[in-house]
Amino acid sequence: MVRPAPPLVVVPAHDEARVVGRCLRALLDGAQAGELRVVVVSNGSGDGTAEVALGSARPGELVEVIEIAEASKVLALRAGLARSDGAPVVVVDADVVVPTGTVRALVRAVAEPGVRVAGARPVVDTTRATWPVRRYYRVWRTMPYVRGGVIGTGVFALAAPAVDEIGPFPDVVNDDGWVRRRFAPEQRRLVDEPFTVLSARTAGALTARRARVINGNRALDEQHGADADAGTTASVRAGLVARQFGVLDAATFVLITLVARVRAAVRRRRGDTGWSTDATSRT
Repeated sequence: MVRPAPPLVVVPAHDEARVVGRCLRALLDGAQAGELRVVVVSNGSGDGTAEVALGSARPGELVEVIEIAEASKVLALRAGLARSDGAPVVVVDADVVVPTGTVRALVRAVAEPGVRVAGARPVVDTTRATWPVRRYYRVWRTMPYVRGGVIGTGVFALAAPAVDEIGPFPDVVNDDGWVRRRFAPEQRRLVDEPFTVLSARTAGALTARRARVINGNRALDEQHGADADAGTTASVRAGLVARQFGVLDAATFVLITLVARVRAAVRRRRGDTGWSTDATSRT
């Protein structure tokens, strides 16, 4: 009897030599031999990402590194998903920290009948960030989208049938948002197990990051309609009333959001629709 392929973890990585080793060790340190397959897809990297990834693998671990010439997360995802071999797939950005236990929980979730996609609970590490960034995330973490329906923020899992159902990834900036919208709410699961996202360190870096997210979501809205689960001004007011955060936190959140929208509009006018890396969270 042919044994099914173990779950696949796909790690797209563009110039991520500084963090890809940390990512792999978090994924694999708690795993049994042969429990997970990991495919790191180094795309357009010039900093030795592939070499660091290979060097981070220990004997007996199923780690494969694919190198493609073009810096494209979409192409990296296509290359990685092509290795699924009928198994569930967990997609992990190279700059996040996902423990083995969280990967297991995601795999269990997408094995449930009718479930096609799953996400985990993001924990934003702001210990090295400036105070505006810390105040922003005090509000962000209370948003309904984050608390109850987030599929993404650097991590999502697909059931084995879903890999075939979604087909090749389209040319989108917000890949996890696109995946989330491909499935109805009853086909999604959010597990309680956490993963860690390192925040941008400065308000400027945060608004740049949020501007990219805004434009990615805007493109999806134009194609698929507005996302009903996105956070709103009403959610901020409700959080204030419930004393989930303070007035200064709310004011900082609103200001950073407004600045990010302006930066997003400027990027659109310039025709700058690509993604870029936040270096402040990788040092």
